[in-house]
Formats: sequence, structure tokens, C-alpha cells
Amino acid sequence: MFVNRHPKGDNAAMRWQKTDSDYLQTIDFVAFDTETTGIWAPANRIVEIGAIKFRLGAPTTSGFRELVNPEREIPAEVVQIHGITSSMVRNARTVRRVLEDFFAFCGADSILIAHNAMFDISFVGCECDRVGLPLAENPIIDTVDVFRRRRPGLGSYSLLSLAREFKLASDQNHRAADDAALVWKLFSLISEEFPDFKTEGDFKRHVPFYHLSQWPGEERELPDQYSDITLAMKENLAVDIVYAANNRPPEYRTIRPRRVHYLRSTYYISAYCEKARSERTFRLDRILSFQLK
Repeated sequence: MFVNRHPKGDNAAMRWQKTDSDYLQTIDFVAFDTETTGIWAPANRIVEIGAIKFRLGAPTTSGFRELVNPEREIPAEVVQIHGITSSMVRNARTVRRVLEDFFAFCGADSILIAHNAMFDISFVGCECDRVGLPLAENPIIDTVDVFRRRRPGLGSYSLLSLAREFKLASDQNHRAADDAALVWKLFSLISEEFPDFKTEGDFKRHVPFYHLSQWPGEERELPDQYSDITLAMKENLAVDIVYAANNRPPEYRTIRPRRVHYLRSTYYISAYCEKARSERTFRLDRILSFQLK
């Protein structure tokens, strides 16, 4: 047993019970993180994936770090957050090949870990759906869940706040591999407090698990008034649209719709855009008019 070096309030007397669980030490864990072009998965793309594979108590780790070509420009306001520019990803591989290598790195039997996991789940799940990759079935742990259960009452459970709370880092540069390393360190630290789990079932009863299949995109049929777009999707037809993007005048575009997702009461259409010469995502409520070609 050892005393929490950073007591806070009534937690000053809290002690951590170090586990020597043989079961946990046999698991390959993969802490991972993604950087993206925006916050909504159906309308944005991954630009970087980083990961650390480790076993609790083991002296070595292995890493995965790769930029991803999102096949679109990265907005300036997003570059200010993670520092990844369009020129940095221009010659990077596209997401399908990067995800294939990422899943191979993880392996089928590992347990993944992410901070605010549904964000990363939604992006990885959406990208897999977009490029036709099967979803990996690895269970996923959210370190936000773990710390809320084991350290109730903290003022914030953001990655940076927890890193500062436990003296792991004083700032955050929002790059995927570096954030994944913080997730690894935080999980390794809090795992010292776990009971002595003997089986997988025992572990799952105490720690919530997620899966990529839970990404919150829901495929739906379009409302009846958009039947021409539905027909275009079924028969690979082109549609002329007038589209009002954020803070820009309406534009004429020709698209070939491929998929529809429904997220937070909004329809999103993934389509090949002839102007961009690549796939783009369009909000249905911003399509001002449309006509089959």
C-alpha cells in the first residue's frame, strides 16, 4: 500500500491498494488518441492517430504514430488546437490504410483505452463505415469513467486537468501520440487502486467497457421529400445542389450521394463532390435546392 502523494480535501486519508493481479498483467492494453478536422465525426475526418501498447508493470512499451491525409483542408481554427496543417498531411496515407495498420498494431485480443472515449469511437467508427472497413471488436475503456468512479469530486476530468492533478504534465500539445502517452500513464497510475481481479468477468463488472459498434451515428432513410437523393444513392446518380456552408455564400455543386447518417437530430450526407474531387459530407438542412442530373 502507498499513500496518494497529492491529497485533496477529504481524500487526504485515501490510500491506494496496489494490485498484484496476475490477470491484469496478462492483458495487452492500447492507449490511443485521434486528432481531427473538427468535432462532429460525420462531417469531419481524422488527421492523426497515436497509440501506446503496454502491459501493467512491464518495463517496455511499443508505439504507433501516423498522420492521416483527410483529403480536405484542415480549418485554421483547428490547426490552432493541434498544430497539424494541411501541408503536413498532404503526402500522408489516407485513413483506410492507416486504420488497417492501427488495428493490426492493436491486435484482436487487446483492450483499448481512450480519454472521453466516445469522441474517438465516433471518429474511428465513422471512418470505418465510410471506407467499408469492418469494426474491430476490442473492448474500450474510458479513463474519464474510471477516474470519476475512483476519484469522485475532482473539479475537472479533462485529460490536462488529470495530468496536472497527478503531476504527470503541466500542459498539453494535443498531438495524438503525446495524448495517448498521458492516457497510458493515467491508467497505469489508477490501476494501482484496482482490486485483485481474477477473471475477465470480474474486471468487466468493475470497469465499464465500450465498443466501436457504439459510435453514435445512426443510418436512416431520408424524409420522403428527398426521394430523388435516395434514388441517387441507390443508383449512383449525380445530383446538382445549392449548398450553404458556414459563413459562405451558397455554392452550386454536383455530388454523388453515398450514405446518410443521423446525428443529434441532423441528417448528414456523405457524397463524392465533383468540385472537390473527393468525398465530402453535407448537412441536409444546408442543401437549399437539389435536382437529379
